[in-house]
Amino acid sequence: MSFRMIQRAVATALILSGVAAAAGAQVTVKGVLYDDATGSPLQGTVMLVDPASDAAVTHVSADSLGRFALQAGRGTYQIAAVRPGYTSVLSAPVQLADGERLTIRVPIAQSGDPQHRIGVVEHYRPDVSTPRLNARAALMQGFENRKATGTGLHYDRSDLEKANVRTLGEFLENVPGLRVVDPGSTSSMNMMRSAATSFVNTAQGITACHVGWFIDGHRMDLPGRIDPVTDGLGSMSLDAIEAVEVFRGLSEMPSEFAEPDLRCGAVAIWTRHGN
Repeated sequence: MSFRMIQRAVATALILSGVAAAAGAQVTVKGVLYDDATGSPLQGTVMLVDPASDAAVTHVSADSLGRFALQAGRGTYQIAAVRPGYTSVLSAPVQLADGERLTIRVPIAQSGDPQHRIGVVEHYRPDVSTPRLNARAALMQGFENRKATGTGLHYDRSDLEKANVRTLGEFLENVPGLRVVDPGSTSSMNMMRSAATSFVNTAQGITACHVGWFIDGHRMDLPGRIDPVTDGLGSMSLDAIEAVEVFRGLSEMPSEFAEPDLRCGAVAIWTRHGN
């Protein structure tokens, strides 16, 4: 979608958003708009676009913390974002059903397409179809398979309930091999099994070994940087989590999470309503 087409979509949304509200919004899409290069939250316009007509069904302005929330009726939409001085971004079409809630983070770049893709933080759909159930079962079967191999640390729902803590960060404080300075900030967490695990903040950014963060199989962190969305995962409620995996270095990393910059390891979070 061109910048001119996005401008037209915004204008159309001024008319159509009132119609959607009157009809009763059934779908919620919320999240954070951020600068792809720095990870800093941005103000801008985020919208749901009808891929058949290139018209925005609804739109909203992200606040000073980059936060936005959109509502519309069920249907197939593309998620678009625009900000002066930045290249507009447009997602692939996604089908959303009644009662579905999607929490995302949207990168936007000053020059060209962003390096990072739109990340899914949470995807909840109460009226789950059989194919989606099968996909969810396959994800959790992967967890069970990795747990059976004994490589890495694997905690299921029963383990989380026994911990008697409220947040992910508080739970991770008691995980062997993981150092937690501030349970509310994932940027303060690092693996103790590697020699180069401490984070060092400099004028050029983070210079030490980077730990990856995944939610329902989607990588959430920005390589080599601290971004506010990933940093806040430590405050995630443990009640929303089905399972957690901790891989402490390359020797424990399974192929599905292994990426060149994750030599220190990764934490994989499986939500109770993941897709």
